[in-house]
Amino acid sequence: MEQKSLKNQNYYEVAKALIHALELKDPYTSGHSFRVYKMAKEIGKIYELDEESQISIEGGALLHDIGKVGIRDSILLKPASLTFEEFRIMKTHVVLGADIVSQCDSLKHCLEPVLFHHERIDGKGYPHGLKGDEIPLIAKITCVVDSYDAMTTNRVYTPARTPSEALKELQRCTGSQFDHEVIEAFTQWWQEKNSASEKIIEVIDSENINLDLDECHSN
Repeated sequence: MEQKSLKNQNYYEVAKALIHALELKDPYTSGHSFRVYKMAKEIGKIYELDEESQISIEGGALLHDIGKVGIRDSILLKPASLTFEEFRIMKTHVVLGADIVSQCDSLKHCLEPVLFHHERIDGKGYPHGLKGDEIPLIAKITCVVDSYDAMTTNRVYTPARTPSEALKELQRCTGSQFDHEVIEAFTQWWQEKNSASEKIIEVIDSENINLDLDECHSN
């Protein structure tokens, strides 16, 4: 057990080092990869994935954009919409990423989320045009959480959507871009997360009111 835990720790260290290299190249990815990792981890728990699949989705989500280290800066860092040809090149990041993780035995189990996180349920995604059940579950999950974080993050040419707006867009695209069951699981997680946040805000507001009242009584 200790040896297995050490092996997992080593693989996470390698994954984090690779992501650090990507973040040095592309400032946008700073935080993005880790947020996608954290969300994928939580959705995996909802599905009660076995240990191997859970480790695969966590590592794959963390490394899902690693192939962007192979995309030239003029495209990756362009502060405007990409041309058709530039977008074609950008889409190769999933294949480049799969090639990178396949070079390291401890990372090979991350392959599916890295390679398939831009596939769509309707078969209109890339790189292979997989559809429906042809897409591995852990890749479907990574696709959803990656899209959510992208929508709720400010870009140079795209302002961030609110969490509620992003959730509605995910739900709108269910059955075409996203898997119905994964969206249900994500919605469950989202509602629980935001419900908890609202309770924290209510407690803080209540404490502020009490403080104000105490201050009034002391005068």
